[in-house]
Order: sequence, then C-alpha cells, then structure tokens
Amino acid sequence: MRLQYKIMTLVTTLVVTLVIVLTVVMFRTWFESIQKQVALDAMDQAVIISENTEVKLNMEAINGYLTVNRAVENLYLKTGIQYIYVINENGHYYAHPHPDRVNSIMNEGEIKGDIDITSPAYYYALTLDATVEGYAPIFTNGVKTGLVVVGIFNGRVIQTMMGQVLWLALFSFAAIGIGFFGAYLLSRNIKRDISGLEPAEIALLLNQKDMILENIGEGIIATNHKGQFILVNENARHLMDMPLSEGDTLSQLPFYPYFIEDHYRLKERFEFEWRLSQSRIIAVSIKPLVQIHEQLGFLIKIDDMSIVRKRAEELTEMKQLTQALRAQNHEFMNKLHAISGLIQLEAYDGALDYIESITAPRQAMLQLIQERIKILSVGGLLLTKHSKLTEKQVVFNIDEDSRLEALPEQMNEQEVTSVLGNLIDNAEEAISQQNDKRIHVGIFQDNRELVLTVSDNGPGMTDDQLERCFERGFSSKGEDRGYGLDIVKRIIDANGGEIQLSTQNGFTVTVTIPYNFDGGNAS
Repeated sequence: MRLQYKIMTLVTTLVVTLVIVLTVVMFRTWFESIQKQVALDAMDQAVIISENTEVKLNMEAINGYLTVNRAVENLYLKTGIQYIYVINENGHYYAHPHPDRVNSIMNEGEIKGDIDITSPAYYYALTLDATVEGYAPIFTNGVKTGLVVVGIFNGRVIQTMMGQVLWLALFSFAAIGIGFFGAYLLSRNIKRDISGLEPAEIALLLNQKDMILENIGEGIIATNHKGQFILVNENARHLMDMPLSEGDTLSQLPFYPYFIEDHYRLKERFEFEWRLSQSRIIAVSIKPLVQIHEQLGFLIKIDDMSIVRKRAEELTEMKQLTQALRAQNHEFMNKLHAISGLIQLEAYDGALDYIESITAPRQAMLQLIQERIKILSVGGLLLTKHSKLTEKQVVFNIDEDSRLEALPEQMNEQEVTSVLGNLIDNAEEAISQQNDKRIHVGIFQDNRELVLTVSDNGPGMTDDQLERCFERGFSSKGEDRGYGLDIVKRIIDANGGEIQLSTQNGFTVTVTIPYNFDGGNAS
C-alpha cells in the first residue's frame, strides 16, 4: 500500500473512532440530562400532590384512602403522568393506578427509591427501560403521614430525544466526512513535502548519503541551532581522534571557543589550523548555516594538515634562506662597491679599515651563534634577521648568555623558528616609525625549561591592546594583520608553555616552554 493511502486510512480510522466515542458520550450525557430534568418535574408534581389539602387531611382518616384516591385520579387527567402512588406510614396504598391495589400493602421493590425520606427526592437510572420517579413526603400537623410517588416511563424521555437524535447523526456523519477530507489533504501535503517519495526510496537516499559522507576524505560535522551534532562522519572521528557521535555538543571540541567569540561567530565563514598533538595538525573550516536571518547551526569541515604543513614549513625554510641570500647579496654588493671605490682611489688603508669595520660585527654575531646556538635552523634565522635588520639601520643584539643545545622533546625546529621569527617581525614593526631602533633577543635553557625573550625600544602597548593582542586578526597597524602573536600563542599553548608581556622600557615578550610537557590537546 502506498504511503498516501496508509496515511488516509490511519487518519480516517482515528477520526471515525473519535466521532463514535464523542457521539456515545454526547448521547449518554444528553440522555442523563433529560432524565434528570424529567425526574425533577416528577418530584415537583409529587410535592404539589403532597401539599394537596384533601390528601393531607385524609391520610389518617377512617377510609381516607377513598378520598385520597379520588383526588389523585383527578390529577391524572390534568398532568398526563403515568402513575401516582400515595402510601401511608403503614405501607398501604391510598392511591394506585389499579383500583384493586388501593388499600393493599405495598410489595417490596415496587418503589425504586427510599421511602423513609423527610424531604423531596428523585430517582432515575441510565437504561432505556427504566422509570423516572419523584418523591415527596406528606406532613399532617407537622407529622409525616405518608409518601407521594410520581412515576414517568423512559418512553417520554426517548420521545423527547428522538427529535434531536437526527441532528446528532447528521453531525456525526458530517464530522466523519470532514475527517476523511482532512486525511486526504494531510496525506497529499505529506507526500508533496517528501517530493513524492515512498519510505523505501527515502531509506535508499539516506543510505546513499551516508555512503557518500563516509567516503569523503574530509571530516564533516553538522550541528543544529542548539550546538548538538546531527551528522558526524567516520573521517571526522579519525581526524579528531575522538569518539564523536550524533547528539554530542560543540563544547566537546577543543576549538569550541571559536563558536562563542563574536569576532568569529558573526563571520560567514572562518578557517584556522589547530594542533591536536605533536604530530597532528588539522585545518578547520566553519560555516554558520543561516536561513532568512535565523541561524540553523554550523557546518564544520576538517582536513589533515600534518603532511601539507610539513611541506609548507620546508618551503618556508627555503623561502627564508632565499630572502637571506638576497639580503646578503644586496648588502655585500653595496659594501663591495664601497671597497672597490676605495681601492680605485688607492686608499688601501681606508679599504682595510672599512673591511674590518663591516666584518667585525658580523663575525662576532656569527661566532656567538656558532658557539651558543646548536640548532642550525634557529642559528640561520638569527643570522638572516641580523643581516636584514642591520641593513634597515636596526641595532640587533643577541644576549651573550644565550644558549640553545637541544629543544624540548614535544617541540620541533619549525615551531621554534616560527615563534622567534614572528616575535622579531612584531618588534621590527613596532619600531619602524622611530629613528633609534633596537631589538634584543635572548635564548636560555636549563634542565627544566627553554626561555625565549624578544625586546624592543618601541612605544609598547596600551592596556586595551595588551588584553586583545592575542586575538587572531587584531592589530593596531591596519587590516589583514594581527596573526603573529596568535600563531605564537597557539604554538606555545600546544607545547604547554607560557607567555609573559612587559611594557617597561619598550615592549618585551618572554616565552617559557617546559622540557617535560607530555603533549596533549591544545586549549
């Protein structure tokens, strides 16, 4: 059976059942209401008879039943009541529809209600063949002398209801017809909303979607507006190295802060890299899902960047080396031109003095790096920065007590050069607008930690800038900047280190990295 017909059958069955139940309840309530009203009418008639003077005065008179029965017979013609009993306190009928029962003893069960009442009452039962009765006690000179019973058969009740039963039936059939039409419209709309597909076709499409998601090389996570996962593929679990499942929340992800910071949350899309461990770096792309200004959730795409990052770092090293060679070539060409001119002028002593003046600082720097810095990539970076900054009239010094023989186990050379390079670049930008430019670098280590310091004699930072300096994209120097300290902080956090900032006599950044950090996820 097709889905539309199943829905129509189910809804129609529910409507018919509901209408039948409502009809029965309405009929029963209606029947009871009319019965009660008839019973109250019977009780009112009984009260009127009990107050009749002839009845009251003859309840204790000799042969008083004759007068009482005659008085009651006259009331039959006026009221149309089915039967009236008048019973004295000894249980004798003083009035009865059958003349042969007058002055006879009342049989047990002939009266439905309680005959010992002292106030008017009534009785009715919810059956079609039952009788409705009204009762009123008779008092003569303040003493109860008998009881009036007025009875009306349910035929009168049914006769009263018959005129309304037709309307009730019409209402029931109309409700069933409306329910059937509503079931048709509902089933048609549901069928239209699911593009006319049958359940088996929908299941097939869902299975195909799951197969496609599981075979995509990227990790995919989708959330609803509450931040709960509604879709997680296997690659996402593998790349995150976490047992993620549908129903989990964004707060379980290590990069959860991105979802609560307005700087990122309000963007149409934002991307970043995240270090999960020493050997695992992922690229994360987050796109808010918005429909008519209402945010429905997030779509998170995760890529494994460890291999790509490694190759990029190798290319970066080559680029740094190329830039260093270019800077040195430019610097040496200028100096060679000066030496050539001195030789042509036959100022040989001046040429020798000039050569000594330009080689001595470089030789001193080179000797310091060779003796104290045993990590070649770090030494190469410092030598390149020295050459480049010296050409820009920046005094670049390395602390004489600097020493670097080995890196922390959890940290690689690319990370150290990235930290130092970004800190030196930031210092260079900070002093670019002043005449006296100085940068001081220190690298220290012992058995417990590695300490890197970079100082400049620039203007420093304001309190507001200090609070926001690690925000990605924040910079006081213009747009498309402000990534250096963010990169530094992420690397240091990933390696369990700390960063301290000082604005005394310029600006100083001190980075401390422990040697015994166990790795772990960045936070």
